[in-house]
Amino acid sequence: MASFVKVVSINKKKLGVTIIIIGLMIILFGLEKNFDVKLKFTALMQNDIKSLTQYNGLKGRLKYELPSSWSCRNQEVFGDEIVYHSDFKSADGRINGFVQVWNLKGNLKEFLRNSEIISKKQNLYKDYNIRQIDINGTNGYLLEYTITKEIGDSYRGIEYFMKQGGQFLRFSFFVKDTDFKENMPTIFETIVKTMKYR
Repeated sequence: MASFVKVVSINKKKLGVTIIIIGLMIILFGLEKNFDVKLKFTALMQNDIKSLTQYNGLKGRLKYELPSSWSCRNQEVFGDEIVYHSDFKSADGRINGFVQVWNLKGNLKEFLRNSEIISKKQNLYKDYNIRQIDINGTNGYLLEYTITKEIGDSYRGIEYFMKQGGQFLRFSFFVKDTDFKENMPTIFETIVKTMKYR
């Protein structure tokens, strides 16, 4: 009987330690999320991005934000593949890119593979990498690559492709290799996470 009581008290101690560990894990998870937000805010501030401006497209169905100091210009689209296109440029001209909405015919990953084959015939690529991502609960792909040229500057390309039903969203950023900074991918991801489409 005495040994049974001892076993119960040891299990209570283990239970107490387990509860403390679980509590610490929950606190650390919360701190990590808070740290992630602060890190992204710091990356924006270090690049002199003080505020974001919201842009709308496709009669308000598409919303996204860009740094207020950047210029943004919608382009007329023709045909049935690309239904929305808007170019943007940072104030210093070092970051260029665009936002697009495409009608999706077939599989997005297959579309990206075919695009890679065509692009490799036209350009010289190095460090080409594609990986699956989740942005605000939307599945997609992140493409990172460097376009090299025999004459002229090399460019880094960072492109997000997110599937939305029978369409996909494309958010593309291009920077000269010599102008690229380590915190730019964090800035780009922060911008892409502002995108909403319904």
